[in-house]
Amino acid sequence: MTFAWTVSPALGAAGVLCGFTTHHGVFIRGEWHVHAPWIVLSHLWIFTCLILADRFVMGSSPLLLAAPYGVVLISCSYLTGLFLSIVVYRAFHHRLTKAGFPGPWYARVTKLWHVWACRDSKNHVVLHKLHEQYGDFVRTGPSELTVYRPEILMAIDGPHSECIKTDWYDLLLPNFALVTAREKGGVHAARRRQWNRAFSSQALQDYLQRILCHLEDLYVNIAADAESGRVSNARDLFYWYSFDAMGDFALGKPFGMQKSQEWHIIIVRLQRAFALADPYWVPLGPRVLQLKDWFDMVFWCQTQMKSRIEDKSRHEGRDITHYIMMQDEESEEVINDALRWLSGDSLQTIVAGSGPIANALVGLFTEVGRNPKVLEHLYQEVKDVDVADAKALASLTFLNACIEETLRLYPALMTGGSRMTTHGGLAVCGRWIPPYTNIVAPQYLISRRDDCFVQPYKFVPERWTTAPEMVLNALAARPFGTGHTSCVGRPLAMDALRLAVAGITKKYKFRLAPGEDGRGMDRDLKDQFVPNPGGLRLCFEMRHS
Repeated sequence: MTFAWTVSPALGAAGVLCGFTTHHGVFIRGEWHVHAPWIVLSHLWIFTCLILADRFVMGSSPLLLAAPYGVVLISCSYLTGLFLSIVVYRAFHHRLTKAGFPGPWYARVTKLWHVWACRDSKNHVVLHKLHEQYGDFVRTGPSELTVYRPEILMAIDGPHSECIKTDWYDLLLPNFALVTAREKGGVHAARRRQWNRAFSSQALQDYLQRILCHLEDLYVNIAADAESGRVSNARDLFYWYSFDAMGDFALGKPFGMQKSQEWHIIIVRLQRAFALADPYWVPLGPRVLQLKDWFDMVFWCQTQMKSRIEDKSRHEGRDITHYIMMQDEESEEVINDALRWLSGDSLQTIVAGSGPIANALVGLFTEVGRNPKVLEHLYQEVKDVDVADAKALASLTFLNACIEETLRLYPALMTGGSRMTTHGGLAVCGRWIPPYTNIVAPQYLISRRDDCFVQPYKFVPERWTTAPEMVLNALAARPFGTGHTSCVGRPLAMDALRLAVAGITKKYKFRLAPGEDGRGMDRDLKDQFVPNPGGLRLCFEMRHS
């Protein structure tokens, strides 16, 4: 053992050197998040092999230490060197450190602080506090910069941008989806063309009848509450409507929640999964924590899509899947590839379609419920219009202004949708952002800037109609995104919103329920990839013409 203590410094130094070498030679280059579980397992395997080898030859050579002392020493030294190298590099030598962007000192070293800060899914609140403290450019991670300027939206997604989606978008692997395709051309462009067919004029006309059917179910539930004098849980009603509609569009069949007036078990699991999977938990959740709800949800989508592909009657009723289906459906290779894409696409449609529509409806009825004058103005505009005519509704100025103002205040993507600069970096607002930097552009906060909108926190539909002077910078409101990554389902979402708002307004009067102040929308709003609004209780009353 005297010999062991003699060679300990040498082994310790060797371990530290290996740690530094591994960081600078391997981990500092490229992306490793997808391989994180295998990296952990491979390190455990190497350490285990060292222990077994040490035990096997223990005592046969004076150069080996008594197990497990030698292995523990070199392993701890290696990990110390590895993490010390990471900390020193990020804190003092990283490209963002050299660029001098302000932010919490610990954000230079790790994103774990952000995971903890967002444990209650209030990332928009966390980022708002950072903005007040540090300004428009804040370093929120080792390789992440949050930019609050409206110019950043066009800079990262405009036609001349070279930015790509960040590693966050690998969350669905091994499945794929249009929204998670990271490269700008190639696969994303081809898939986008397929999705564009799913939202052609003819396709939207096909979807219209389905929307109207789901709206009838919504009217039935509202009428039942109105006739019995019950207070309506408007949040549940709007979520059931949007999920039923999107399930119908994506899978060819609704979830049936409006008819049963109960939450579908897979939607409950979906919401539980995203309760632990906000924009900073997602990369860790499915891959490291192995969240059961997440995998149950993904497996369910895979099962539904497999059944959907094999269903030979699918051509009788055209849904989104029909339009984006691979053309050569008889090829086994194509079918397997289609299943991986369609499983991801179906999940994308359900989550990215249902959540924002429901969020917008809860937000709009919250704001209108607090302002009887806005409700009366809406009613006067829609009362003589066929509320089942999507084209007629699209021409209604005040209706569209109310929806646009709602989407400004409550955008479909609050703080997500990050982008990464490429080898050329990015110049915006006189600042240079280094290459390979993740950029967060929090739409929820950008669209509420007082240098972009007069009275930014107030619901004022007239700013989009008769009071344009209240819009100081229209570029700050981009609820559906911009450029080639903009929301492909925007026409369908707008139709679903117009039809619901116009139909309910024409049929019913409504007001906030006793004890309801409408503040829950903002107070209880959660940022879980898509917004998760607070509750809303309304009292509906049938209009008598």
